[in-house]
Amino acid sequence: MATAFDTPVAPFAGPFADLSTQFLEASTRTISASAELYTQVLTSQAAATRSLLEAFSGVGAQAVATGAEATEQAAEKTTRAARSTARTTARATRSTARTANRATRRGADATRRAAKPVTRAAKAAAQPPVTGYDDLTAEEIVAKLPEQPQTVLAQIAVYEKAKENRATVLQRVAALTGPEPAPGYDELTADDAQKLVADGNADLAGAVRDYERRHKDRATVIEAAARHADAS
Repeated sequence: MATAFDTPVAPFAGPFADLSTQFLEASTRTISASAELYTQVLTSQAAATRSLLEAFSGVGAQAVATGAEATEQAAEKTTRAARSTARTTARATRSTARTANRATRRGADATRRAAKPVTRAAKAAAQPPVTGYDDLTAEEIVAKLPEQPQTVLAQIAVYEKAKENRATVLQRVAALTGPEPAPGYDELTADDAQKLVADGNADLAGAVRDYERRHKDRATVIEAAARHADAS
C-alpha cells in the first residue's frame, strides 16, 4: 500500500521557486557578519589587554624606580648614622684614654712620692751611719753616741733597728735625741759655741750648758755657758 513517504516531493514552483537560493545567500551573509563581529571583538580584547599590560608595566617600573630610590636614601642615612656613631665612639675613646693616662700618671706620681720615704729609710738601713759601726760592740757604740750630731743619731736608730736592734744602743740614742740649742749647733767648734753663748741670753746659755753636758761635754763651752747663765 502506498504511503505518504512514497509520494514524491516536487520542488517549489511559482513564486517560491528561488526560495532555497535566497535562504542560502541570507545564511551566508549572516555567517560572514558573525565572523567579522567576532574578529572585531577579539581585536578589541587584544588591544585592551595590551593597554592593560602596558599600564601595569609602567606602574611596575615606577615602583621599581621608587623602591631603588628609597633603598638608596636608606643606605645613605645608614652610612651617615654609622659615620656619626664612629666619630662619637672615637671621641669617647680618646677622652677615656686621656682620663686613663692622667689617672696613671697621678698614680705613678703618688707611688713615687710614697716610695721616697721608704727608699730613704732603706738606704739609711743599708749604709752604716758610722765608719766601722758593724765591728763595734754595744758598749763602744754607746760611748761614741754623745759626740754624734742629731742627724747621725737618727741614722744610727734606723740602722740599729734594722740590724741588731740592741736595746742599750737604742735607749741611749733616744736619750740623746732632741732639739739643738740653736740651728746648726752640732757643727760648731768650741770657740764658736762660746761666742754663741756670749751673744745670747740666759735661756740660750742654759740650753747650751745642758745640751753640752749630755753630748760633747766640752769643758770650755760648759764653763762659759754656766757663767753667762749665772750672771744673767
